[in-house]
Amino acid sequence: MNILIINCHTDNRGDEAAVHALIDELNCNYNKLSITLSMRGEGRYPNLPDNVTCISQFIPARKKAIFANRVAIISKGKISLSQKEKQLIEAIKHADIILHAPGGPSIGDTYYDAEPTYLRIFDLIRALHKPYMFYAPSMGPFEKTGRNKWRKKILTASSGIALRDPVSADHLKKLLPEIMIHQTLDSALQYDVDLEANQKKLDGYKELKTFLKKHEKCIGITITDLQWHPVYSRDTQLKNRIQDTFRSAIDEIIQNGFGVIFIPQLYGNGNDYNLMSQYVVSSESCYVVKSDSDLYDAYFQQYLISKLYMVIGMRYHSNIFSAKMGTPFISISYEQKMQGFMKKIGLEKYCIVINELNYESLKSKMELVVKNYGDYKNDLLNLHDSMKAESLETTKIVNNIIKDYDLNNK
Repeated sequence: MNILIINCHTDNRGDEAAVHALIDELNCNYNKLSITLSMRGEGRYPNLPDNVTCISQFIPARKKAIFANRVAIISKGKISLSQKEKQLIEAIKHADIILHAPGGPSIGDTYYDAEPTYLRIFDLIRALHKPYMFYAPSMGPFEKTGRNKWRKKILTASSGIALRDPVSADHLKKLLPEIMIHQTLDSALQYDVDLEANQKKLDGYKELKTFLKKHEKCIGITITDLQWHPVYSRDTQLKNRIQDTFRSAIDEIIQNGFGVIFIPQLYGNGNDYNLMSQYVVSSESCYVVKSDSDLYDAYFQQYLISKLYMVIGMRYHSNIFSAKMGTPFISISYEQKMQGFMKKIGLEKYCIVINELNYESLKSKMELVVKNYGDYKNDLLNLHDSMKAESLETTKIVNNIIKDYDLNNK
């Protein structure tokens, strides 16, 4: 069995966590399995099983690459004008099924300028007559209608669509009211963390372990300045408001006797270790987790979060990790994926929409978490099995597609 996972975003603990959990669960389902990850970038996820191969994905963005993509589509993969494209074509040809990786809303208006580079890959897959599925990404909105005919063609030809949040599902229902949508949950929730192995990693991480021991309670924080975001990067006032809000909140957290642990989500080229280091008040009160060590991967971050009192997360997957590990958290939502998740699990009252973020709103949410701490923690612990089961539904859909495809092609 050969499975190709396309559009994997590199150097990001969130995407890493979602894809790694998918791989681990697939390996539980199939004895003889070969998995290829098509990475949008040169980076690779760490600590992958031996049956996983990574390739750098051909991305048809510039004129030459777009022309090459068209030639490959017209020739049904017989002609390829670049080595990367040839490698991708071979991976598509050998795949029994192709999965669009669990990730952000790359199909839709949010990343409108980049969207064609995703859609063109599906045009190539369709030309090669391979089954494909959207494996629990976010999606939409689709209000910029000029591309909707193309989007509909790609989406209706898929063998299955699972979306990880109800907001994305609502967007897609408006675009394609008749299409079957499976509403599941984020892929990272389906596979449990190896507690013993990650405790050993923590034991070996002397600086972090010492910091945790020094503080009775620690609060984890993830921050992004959104300077990479296609919409918010132009909002200078928002950038300043994010800085002011977190600086004030961190001061208060420290004054109340808590330790602060920053948990970078990006490594490699987009490393956000330096960004979070700017918020360190002192080494006695703040610690920034190493971001570029393969040892301290996405599973380790999840285990670390289980040891914290609370998390304040601007990064989506730091909140998914918190929910998974039963640690109360405050989510700051800059895209529908976070609001949708909080709505799905009934914890919207602990979410702050980015346009409403300021010190007062964050302080109010922190006080709410402290006030309801026991109930909040119990709610998350009680939700663990149901969240895991809903996340697993996406892998079950893959299994069903494979069975149907095998039957139809015997």
